[in-house]
Amino acid sequence: MNITKNWFYKLSEILKTPLLRKEGLGVVIENNLVVAIFDDLNKSYDVEVWENSKVEIFWVLKNEDDFKLQVLQKEDRSNLILNYLILSFPHPDKGRLGGVFAKIESKLQANFIKSNVNILSIVWNEGVINLDWIIKIEEEIEKVDWNLVEENIFLWDTGKVLWIPTLLVRSDDVKASHACKMERISDEKLFYLRSRWLWRENALNMIIEAKIESLFSCLRMYDKDYYEKVIENILKII
Repeated sequence: MNITKNWFYKLSEILKTPLLRKEGLGVVIENNLVVAIFDDLNKSYDVEVWENSKVEIFWVLKNEDDFKLQVLQKEDRSNLILNYLILSFPHPDKGRLGGVFAKIESKLQANFIKSNVNILSIVWNEGVINLDWIIKIEEEIEKVDWNLVEENIFLWDTGKVLWIPTLLVRSDDVKASHACKMERISDEKLFYLRSRWLWRENALNMIIEAKIESLFSCLRMYDKDYYEKVIENILKII
Protein backbone atom coordinates (compact mmCIF):
# COMPACT_ATOMS: atom_id res chain seq x y z
CA MET A 1 0.00 0.00 0.00
CA ASN A 2 1.44 3.41 -1.01
CA ILE A 3 0.76 6.45 1.17
CA THR A 4 0.50 9.60 -0.94
CA LYS A 5 -0.83 12.30 1.40
CA ASN A 6 -0.17 13.72 4.85
CA TRP A 7 -2.41 12.10 7.45
CA PHE A 8 -2.80 10.05 10.61
CA TYR A 9 -3.52 6.41 9.72
CA LYS A 10 -4.42 3.25 11.58
CA LEU A 11 -2.65 0.26 10.08
CA SER A 12 -5.93 -1.65 9.78
CA GLU A 13 -7.23 1.13 7.54
CA ILE A 14 -4.16 1.08 5.31
CA LEU A 15 -4.14 -2.70 4.88
CA LYS A 16 -7.79 -3.56 4.42
CA THR A 17 -7.31 -7.28 3.90
CA PRO A 18 -6.21 -9.69 6.66
CA LEU A 19 -2.49 -9.18 7.09
CA LEU A 20 -0.32 -12.21 6.44
CA ARG A 21 3.46 -12.22 6.12
CA LYS A 22 4.31 -12.24 2.40
CA GLU A 23 7.24 -10.99 0.39
CA GLY A 24 6.89 -7.26 -0.27
CA LEU A 25 3.69 -6.78 1.76
CA GLY A 26 3.63 -3.57 3.71
CA VAL A 27 3.47 0.22 3.65
CA VAL A 28 5.36 2.62 1.36
CA ILE A 29 5.58 6.29 2.40
CA GLU A 30 6.18 8.34 -0.75
CA ASN A 31 8.19 11.59 -1.08
CA ASN A 32 7.76 14.80 0.95
CA LEU A 33 5.13 13.60 3.41
CA VAL A 34 4.43 13.90 7.12
CA VAL A 35 2.66 10.73 8.24
CA ALA A 36 1.73 9.11 11.54
CA ILE A 37 0.68 5.45 11.83
CA PHE A 38 -0.78 3.55 14.77
CA ASP A 39 -0.19 -0.18 14.48
CA ASP A 40 -3.47 -1.66 15.70
CA LEU A 41 -2.90 -5.09 14.10
CA ASN A 42 0.20 -6.52 15.84
CA LYS A 43 1.05 -8.45 12.70
CA SER A 44 4.28 -8.71 10.73
CA TYR A 45 4.78 -6.22 7.91
CA ASP A 46 7.31 -3.93 6.18
CA VAL A 47 7.66 -0.14 6.07
CA GLU A 48 9.52 1.75 3.34
CA VAL A 49 10.22 5.49 3.63
CA TRP A 50 11.09 7.63 0.61
CA GLU A 51 12.83 10.98 0.17
CA ASN A 52 12.30 13.88 2.58
CA SER A 53 9.40 12.22 4.40
CA LYS A 54 8.83 12.14 8.16
CA VAL A 55 7.08 9.08 9.58
CA GLU A 56 6.10 8.40 13.19
CA ILE A 57 4.85 4.94 14.16
CA PHE A 58 3.13 4.03 17.44
CA TRP A 59 2.89 0.42 18.48
CA VAL A 60 1.67 -1.69 21.43
CA LEU A 61 2.83 -5.30 21.48
CA LYS A 62 1.66 -7.80 24.08
CA ASN A 63 2.40 -11.52 24.32
CA GLU A 64 2.84 -11.83 20.56
CA ASP A 65 4.84 -14.72 19.13
CA ASP A 66 7.10 -14.37 16.11
CA PHE A 67 6.44 -10.72 15.32
CA LYS A 68 8.60 -9.33 12.49
CA LEU A 69 9.01 -5.79 11.26
CA GLN A 70 11.34 -4.60 8.51
CA VAL A 71 11.99 -0.88 8.10
CA LEU A 72 13.74 0.49 5.01
CA GLN A 73 14.91 4.10 4.63
CA LYS A 74 16.03 4.01 1.03
CA GLU A 75 16.10 7.67 -0.05
CA ASP A 76 17.75 10.85 1.22
CA ARG A 77 16.54 13.00 4.12
CA SER A 78 13.94 10.66 5.53
CA ASN A 79 13.11 10.86 9.23
CA LEU A 80 11.62 7.87 11.05
CA ILE A 81 10.42 7.85 14.67
CA LEU A 82 9.31 4.59 16.32
CA ASN A 83 7.47 4.59 19.67
CA TYR A 84 7.02 1.07 21.05
CA LEU A 85 5.23 -0.10 24.17
CA ILE A 86 5.86 -3.78 25.01
CA LEU A 87 3.73 -5.60 27.62
CA SER A 88 4.79 -9.04 28.80
CA PHE A 89 2.73 -10.94 31.35
CA PRO A 90 2.06 -14.57 32.32
CA HIS A 91 0.04 -16.58 29.83
CA PRO A 92 -3.48 -17.54 31.02
CA ASP A 93 -2.52 -21.15 30.31
CA LYS A 94 -0.07 -21.82 33.14
CA GLY A 95 1.59 -24.51 31.09
CA ARG A 96 2.78 -21.93 28.54
CA LEU A 97 5.41 -19.24 28.79
CA GLY A 98 4.00 -15.73 28.52
CA GLY A 99 6.11 -13.29 26.59
CA VAL A 100 6.95 -11.20 23.58
CA PHE A 101 9.22 -12.59 20.87
CA ALA A 102 9.98 -10.13 18.10
CA LYS A 103 12.51 -9.42 15.37
CA ILE A 104 13.00 -5.96 13.90
CA GLU A 105 15.36 -5.10 11.08
CA SER A 106 16.25 -1.51 10.15
CA LYS A 107 17.98 -0.84 6.84
CA LEU A 108 19.45 2.62 6.23
CA GLN A 109 20.48 3.08 2.60
CA ALA A 110 20.55 6.83 1.92
CA ASN A 111 22.15 10.11 2.98
CA PHE A 112 21.09 12.60 5.66
CA ILE A 113 18.59 10.26 7.26
CA LYS A 114 17.49 10.06 10.88
CA SER A 115 15.94 7.28 12.91
CA ASN A 116 14.84 7.59 16.56
CA VAL A 117 13.51 4.61 18.49
CA ASN A 118 11.80 4.88 21.89
CA ILE A 119 10.91 1.65 23.70
CA LEU A 120 9.06 1.23 27.00
CA SER A 121 8.77 -2.35 28.28
CA ILE A 122 6.62 -3.42 31.24
CA VAL A 123 7.27 -6.94 32.51
CA TRP A 124 5.03 -8.84 34.92
CA ASN A 125 5.90 -11.89 37.02
CA GLU A 126 7.53 -14.58 34.80
CA GLY A 127 7.02 -12.42 31.71
CA VAL A 128 9.70 -12.61 29.00
CA ILE A 129 10.73 -10.15 26.29
CA ASN A 130 13.06 -11.41 23.58
CA LEU A 131 13.73 -8.64 21.09
CA ASP A 132 16.17 -9.17 18.25
CA TRP A 133 17.03 -5.88 16.55
CA ILE A 134 19.37 -5.64 13.57
CA ILE A 135 20.50 -2.28 12.19
CA LYS A 136 22.17 -2.30 8.76
CA ILE A 137 23.84 0.90 7.52
CA GLU A 138 25.09 0.60 3.96
CA GLU A 139 28.52 1.72 2.75
CA GLU A 140 29.36 5.14 1.26
CA ILE A 141 26.33 6.90 2.70
CA GLU A 142 26.67 10.18 4.63
CA LYS A 143 25.23 11.87 7.71
CA VAL A 144 23.24 9.04 9.23
CA ASP A 145 21.84 9.61 12.73
CA TRP A 146 20.35 6.58 14.54
CA ASN A 147 19.32 6.70 18.21
CA LEU A 148 17.61 4.26 20.53
CA VAL A 149 16.31 4.85 24.08
CA GLU A 150 15.01 1.82 25.94
CA GLU A 151 13.40 1.64 29.38
CA ASN A 152 12.40 -1.67 31.02
CA ILE A 153 10.16 -1.71 34.10
CA PHE A 154 9.84 -4.91 36.13
CA LEU A 155 6.70 -5.17 38.26
CA TRP A 156 7.92 -8.40 39.91
CA ASP A 157 11.20 -10.16 40.57
CA THR A 158 11.13 -12.94 37.98
CA GLY A 159 10.69 -11.23 34.62
CA LYS A 160 13.32 -11.43 31.87
CA VAL A 161 14.40 -9.10 29.09
CA LEU A 162 16.76 -10.44 26.42
CA TRP A 163 17.90 -7.57 24.25
CA ILE A 164 21.08 -7.35 22.15
CA PRO A 165 20.97 -4.83 19.29
CA THR A 166 23.20 -5.75 16.35
CA LEU A 167 24.85 -2.87 14.47
CA LEU A 168 26.18 -3.67 10.99
CA VAL A 169 27.83 -0.40 9.93
CA ARG A 170 29.63 -0.11 6.60
CA SER A 171 29.95 3.69 6.53
CA ASP A 172 32.31 6.03 8.39
CA ASP A 173 29.92 8.99 8.48
CA VAL A 174 27.47 7.67 11.07
CA LYS A 175 26.26 8.77 14.49
CA ALA A 176 24.57 6.06 16.53
CA SER A 177 23.64 5.83 20.21
CA HIS A 178 21.89 3.35 22.48
CA ALA A 179 20.66 3.98 26.03
CA CYS A 180 19.13 1.22 28.16
CA LYS A 181 17.56 1.45 31.62
CA MET A 182 16.38 -1.45 33.78
CA GLU A 183 14.42 -0.80 36.94
CA ARG A 184 12.01 -2.29 39.42
CA ILE A 185 9.55 0.12 41.02
CA SER A 186 10.07 -0.65 44.69
CA ASP A 187 8.22 0.64 47.76
CA GLU A 188 11.09 3.08 48.31
CA LYS A 189 10.41 4.69 44.93
CA LEU A 190 6.71 4.82 45.72
CA PHE A 191 7.29 6.41 49.13
CA TYR A 192 6.40 9.97 48.11
CA LEU A 193 3.06 9.04 46.57
CA ARG A 194 2.18 6.62 49.36
CA SER A 195 2.94 9.32 51.92
CA ARG A 196 0.07 11.25 50.23
CA TRP A 197 -2.35 8.53 51.35
CA LEU A 198 -2.42 6.58 48.09
CA TRP A 199 -2.64 2.81 48.05
CA ARG A 200 0.45 1.11 46.64
CA GLU A 201 -1.41 -0.13 43.56
CA ASN A 202 -2.77 3.35 42.81
CA ALA A 203 0.65 4.93 43.20
CA LEU A 204 2.19 2.31 40.93
CA ASN A 205 -0.49 2.87 38.30
CA MET A 206 0.12 6.63 38.37
CA ILE A 207 3.82 6.17 37.67
CA ILE A 208 3.24 3.71 34.82
CA GLU A 209 0.45 5.82 33.34
CA ALA A 210 2.71 8.87 33.25
CA LYS A 211 5.43 6.94 31.42
CA ILE A 212 2.98 5.58 28.83
CA GLU A 213 1.46 9.00 28.24
CA SER A 214 4.95 10.43 27.72
CA LEU A 215 5.80 7.71 25.18
CA PHE A 216 2.61 8.37 23.18
CA SER A 217 2.40 12.12 23.74
CA CYS A 218 2.84 12.94 20.04
CA LEU A 219 -0.12 10.70 19.18
CA ARG A 220 -2.31 13.21 21.02
CA MET A 221 -1.34 15.91 18.51
CA TYR A 222 -2.45 13.78 15.59
CA ASP A 223 -5.74 12.50 17.02
CA LYS A 224 -6.71 13.42 20.59
CA ASP A 225 -9.77 11.15 20.77
CA TYR A 226 -7.90 8.12 19.50
CA TYR A 227 -4.98 8.86 21.85
CA GLU A 228 -7.33 8.83 24.84
CA LYS A 229 -8.91 5.58 23.65
CA VAL A 230 -5.48 3.93 23.27
CA ILE A 231 -4.36 5.02 26.76
CA GLU A 232 -7.63 3.80 28.27
CA ASN A 233 -7.29 0.36 26.65
CA ILE A 234 -3.67 0.02 27.76
CA LEU A 235 -4.51 0.90 31.37
CA LYS A 236 -7.29 -1.70 31.38
CA ILE A 237 -4.72 -4.35 30.51
CA ILE A 238 -2.34 -3.15 33.20
